[in-house]
Amino acid sequence: MRLIAALFLLAPMAFTAAEAMETVQPNDVAMEADPAPPWTYWAPEGSTVINHPRVDGVWIAEVDGEQTTYYFGDQCKASEYQAFIGRTLDQFPREGFAERLRSACTECAVTSDLRFDRLNVWFDKDTNLIEEVSCG
Repeated sequence: MRLIAALFLLAPMAFTAAEAMETVQPNDVAMEADPAPPWTYWAPEGSTVINHPRVDGVWIAEVDGEQTTYYFGDQCKASEYQAFIGRTLDQFPREGFAERLRSACTECAVTSDLRFDRLNVWFDKDTNLIEEVSCG
């Protein structure tokens, strides 16, 4: 299972609000959670989103009945940076993050500490293309 906690940070972006929302709210996620999470960008395609059975404010994405991704909210504002997926790492803004930004290749070793205020930018080490932006 992969843990993803989304966090929000304000930064200038070269994308329209409509482009960002298309990336943030995919149409191919079934919503069974009540209340629903504020964003679904973290949920894999074709997944079903449910509430955590014991913890309020935590959601789980399931694919074929298997829990695949946990979402703890959007404290790091990762939803604001989803439009950078598919872009090169050098296009990602770095100002204003201090120690709250971690960029790493998808195959690289990183510490396993979970920080809801940290924005993770995962990129392909061969192409330098951003594959995921998440909190944690």
